[in-house]
Amino acid sequence: MDQFLRLAGMLLLIGLLLTLAAALLASVYAIGRGNRRLLRNALLMAAAATTVHAILVLAGPLLIPSRVLAEGSEVSFCGFDCHLHVSARRGASPDAVVLRFRSDAGAVPEHPGWLRVLAYDTEGVSHEPLDPISATLLAAGDTLEQTLRFPQGARIERAVVTWREWDRYLVPGPGNPLVQARTSLALGDAESNGNADTIVRQEES
Repeated sequence: MDQFLRLAGMLLLIGLLLTLAAALLASVYAIGRGNRRLLRNALLMAAAATTVHAILVLAGPLLIPSRVLAEGSEVSFCGFDCHLHVSARRGASPDAVVLRFRSDAGAVPEHPGWLRVLAYDTEGVSHEPLDPISATLLAAGDTLEQTLRFPQGARIERAVVTWREWDRYLVPGPGNPLVQARTSLALGDAESNGNADTIVRQEES
């Protein structure tokens, strides 16, 4: 179902862009011909399409309930497929989070660096990581683990991972970062020893 909704969201965005392009061409033609009626209709068409699309984009976060997934659970990120999966666990200290990126793609590498992570402490306050997610490409079938540090003293309780590209906010449905932010990953107990390095390893077959 999620895959269908993501495809529908992409089609809606494409439909909006085509409608705006048609309205722009019609407006240019109407101005050149002095046709006020055509110009008015073109502008109304563009406004209606934009309004409907904006309502669909804004409705997603309002209709999707907020949820916190148990430690070890994964969230998936999709373009035309869903091969990038992310889980989280607590690091060696309360202000550290270990993210695990997993790819089950057959050939094409994934881009964890395109994601954004926010961590929420026990007071519900959000924190940006002190270091960005690694830009290392995740080869097909590999996993990557990275420990992210947050402001010292923050007691991180859960993490939220979303797309960070601005254009993703224009897509209605599960691929929209505002919808993705409704799902959090709970963290478990602190590790006995942490590592701030990035680790890439081959997924066992």
